[in-house]
Amino acid sequence: MEVEYYPHGGSITDYMCELFNKKIGVSVTRAMKFEGEFTVDDAEILLSKKLRGVLQSSQNSLEKWHKQILHVWATSYAVAENIQLAWISLIPDQVKANTIVLVTVAQNAQEIFYSQRKRRHASI
Repeated sequence: MEVEYYPHGGSITDYMCELFNKKIGVSVTRAMKFEGEFTVDDAEILLSKKLRGVLQSSQNSLEKWHKQILHVWATSYAVAENIQLAWISLIPDQVKANTIVLVTVAQNAQEIFYSQRKRRHASI
C-alpha cells in the first residue's frame, strides 16, 4: 500500500502491509560499506539515522500503523552482529520507540547491494 504524508517532505516509510489485522509500516535499508569493514560505529550511525526517520515518517503519515519494521539487509553475519551490538548497547530507547528491527543476511545476493553496472565493473 502506498503511504501518504502531510506535510510533504522528510523521511518516508517504504510501504505498508497488514499483519494479523494490524497495519505495519516497513522501511528498508542496506548495511554495507564500499571500502573497509562495516563497524559497530557504522551500525550506530545507520540505525540512528533510519530509526529517527521512522519516527518522523510515523508522525507525518496520514496512515496510522500499529508498529513499524526497519528491515536491514546485511552483507554478512559480521555486519548483522554489529547491527545487533549497536541496537543493544548504543541506540537510546526513545529512538528505538515502537520499531522492530529485522536483519536479513544475504551473502550470496550481491544484486541487493550493488547496481548491475557496479557488479559488472567489480568482476572485470
